[in-house]
Amino acid sequence: MKEVIHLLMKRLLKNKYILLLPLVISLFILTLLIINSTQSGATQQELQETFKDRKETLQILISTTLTKERMVGLTLEEQQALESLLLKEQYVKEILDKLKEGNLQIASEQLAYIQQYEKYVELKPIPYLNISRLKIEERKAQTLLEQHLPYSEERTPFHTALFTKQLFQILFSPFTAFFFVLIFCYIYTFDRGNRAFDFLKINSLSNGAIYYGYMLTFILMVLLYIVLVCCLAMLPPLLMGNSATLFYPLEVAVNTEIVWVPVWKWLVFIPIGWGLFIVLLLLILTCLFKQQATLGILFTCVSLPVLISYIILLKAGFHVANPIHLLISYETDLLATNRYITYFFTMFCLLILGFIMSYIVMRAQTVRFRLHGFHFRKKQYQATGRFKLLQFEQLKKKRSGQILITLTLLFVSFGGTVAIVQQQFQTLPEKALTAIENYQNMMLKNQTHWELVAEQFEIEKEMQRLKDGTELDNGDVYGYGNIVKQLRDNYQVLESLKDEFHSIDFLEIYRETMHSLYPESYKEMNTSLWTVTTMASEEQRYLLDEKGIKPWSIGNMWTSKFSYPNKADSNDYKEILQEAQERNTKYDNSSLFAVYRFFDWNVMFFVLFIFVLLLWTTVAEERKVTTTIDFLVTKPIRYTSIYVTKWVYNLMIAYSLFLFSGGLIFLIATLIGGLGEAEYPILIYATERLEEHYFVSFSDDAYFYFENLATLLVKGGLLIVAQIFFLNSLFSFIGNLLKSHYAAIVVTCIIVIAGYALGNHYITMASSVYNPFIYLDTWNIVDGWKSIEADNGYVNVRNGVLLFFISGSLLFGLGFLGKRKVTRRQYFKLKKA
Repeated sequence: MKEVIHLLMKRLLKNKYILLLPLVISLFILTLLIINSTQSGATQQELQETFKDRKETLQILISTTLTKERMVGLTLEEQQALESLLLKEQYVKEILDKLKEGNLQIASEQLAYIQQYEKYVELKPIPYLNISRLKIEERKAQTLLEQHLPYSEERTPFHTALFTKQLFQILFSPFTAFFFVLIFCYIYTFDRGNRAFDFLKINSLSNGAIYYGYMLTFILMVLLYIVLVCCLAMLPPLLMGNSATLFYPLEVAVNTEIVWVPVWKWLVFIPIGWGLFIVLLLLILTCLFKQQATLGILFTCVSLPVLISYIILLKAGFHVANPIHLLISYETDLLATNRYITYFFTMFCLLILGFIMSYIVMRAQTVRFRLHGFHFRKKQYQATGRFKLLQFEQLKKKRSGQILITLTLLFVSFGGTVAIVQQQFQTLPEKALTAIENYQNMMLKNQTHWELVAEQFEIEKEMQRLKDGTELDNGDVYGYGNIVKQLRDNYQVLESLKDEFHSIDFLEIYRETMHSLYPESYKEMNTSLWTVTTMASEEQRYLLDEKGIKPWSIGNMWTSKFSYPNKADSNDYKEILQEAQERNTKYDNSSLFAVYRFFDWNVMFFVLFIFVLLLWTTVAEERKVTTTIDFLVTKPIRYTSIYVTKWVYNLMIAYSLFLFSGGLIFLIATLIGGLGEAEYPILIYATERLEEHYFVSFSDDAYFYFENLATLLVKGGLLIVAQIFFLNSLFSFIGNLLKSHYAAIVVTCIIVIAGYALGNHYITMASSVYNPFIYLDTWNIVDGWKSIEADNGYVNVRNGVLLFFISGSLLFGLGFLGKRKVTRRQYFKLKKA
């Protein structure tokens, strides 16, 4: 075993690409450092805005109190409340002065401000701040004061331990773990193909020693990578003298409670957990290598345990024996609860058990996990039956590994979408709590406003009484007290809603509660206020009740694209729209919803480029001197035959891989979250009223209606089929014109990106309906939003499918221009040219 480790380490360390690794990591760290430093200041700006708002509120309260003191006088409690207000204003001014100078050491002033606020509320019950959020701020300020730390940039850190944590989460991620596993597989298969194993066996080394030698060598490489990343990532805070930020507290939500976890816990857990996870995967791979498993078996046997662990996480939550927590979902259940030491001990026990099992496998008789027809050694090609050129194309792509790479990337694309949907669905309760607090903050602002208005009215009443001895008795006419009482009651309703957090039906209770706060129908409002959001939310609710379908949304509103934050014309309005989105997040964990999100996020645009970049072939690919020419010129082959074969192959392989990978991920998503509601009504936008069931919004000047989710997904699938057909024809035509396959890839990508960008920039032109590239925005075509942007009802799925097939057929037909028969001698001359 020592000989194997020594041989491999010597070869790896002498490899020039290994020496590039520290340089690449250093350049990445430096680049991220520069980017973060140029975009820093978000935390400082957020603090400034927060305390500016508080200063404005304080000035209004002080002004009102001073007016009352001057006009009618103050009671003893009111006088004490005024003194508290003046002290709070002083602390806020000190905080703002420090923030203006770039000094974030404000914890002591903030604590003093919070203490005065609590004193003020006891004297005069006008609570203009959220008490629960204020308690969270108080605990953080206390922690910072104890550690003698200032506030730090959390979103884009660049000189503190938070930057190291950000680097760890990138460099020790599931993607890098997958990358290391691929390298291990490549080194093993490369050495096996070059008969390095036979050489080692000649030197009297056993199979177990050889396989363990490979595994331990790569474990050493993983350890070296961990040490290298840790050293480089710790340099910025150490060189800038910010090592104390290792104790900087970060917010972690545990049920309804906020826990402050120091940064150093992440810095300990992430590299150790990442390393343990890779070692567990290497154990599985080594055992499979010993059994001479094929790549397909390797892919299945490695991904299946990870998938099972992930499903257990989603179904049963945290489990101490589940290794998936080494990579994801560890903050709440491990770092915040200090159970990570016990968890590490459990994982080390699992690792030891894995080594014992691997030893048993190594000592056992060889059992080959191989399917019939899958052999490692390449045999001479022998075409059988018809479609020999198609078989030849398949053999080339299979031997080059492009099919496996493309299939892997498709799994990453589809599976990544499913994983993100599942993770965001798991965090919906926390999002609901955040939405409740934001809603309470908005209520407090309104409550403060109306209480001040009511107090001003009371001052006027008292002044009128002192002036002429009469007393105004029209307070009930204005109804200020009723407004304040209603806001207070709504605040308490939301506060009691937090107590239902542990309920199984929490999201449903949340949705019903939010709806109860504003039960008014849009039909009772002025027609000028009939927005798509208010109308569609109510009409969709009727459809859901009629069909007995549980809504997705955690809120009571369907936020239309007219109400998206990017449509706001001011920062204040943008914040309002963002809060509305947070209160009405649409999420589900079913497979149909995952496909809906796949289309909505337009991940298909990325998937199509995977086919173009990696898998598809062109005639230009044969215009270079390769061994394939020996096959192509054995018989006279028509030039058009090669062109048509490559076009058909691209289409067949794209559709088959797309359906296979998409179907498998769909089944996995169904296993995790069920199929979902096929009849779920989805909002569809329109530019004109075509049928009686359409609704019209006078505020947004748009029509809309509802269609079933399953129908829309079928339309999206048809549009994707047409997109693949069009891009394949475009790529084949360009590859027919150019002499370089890679030039065809670049030109195709440039044309598609330029066509998509220009088409969306000039989308209001009448000719935009004939631009096929705008129909690549899959879901915006399916739900009709693209027709709203183009102000043209003809920009729809039907015309998109027709345009893709017609233009694709024309491009395919243009490839036949100048067709000729290529003989053996002519083909060689063409290849030399």
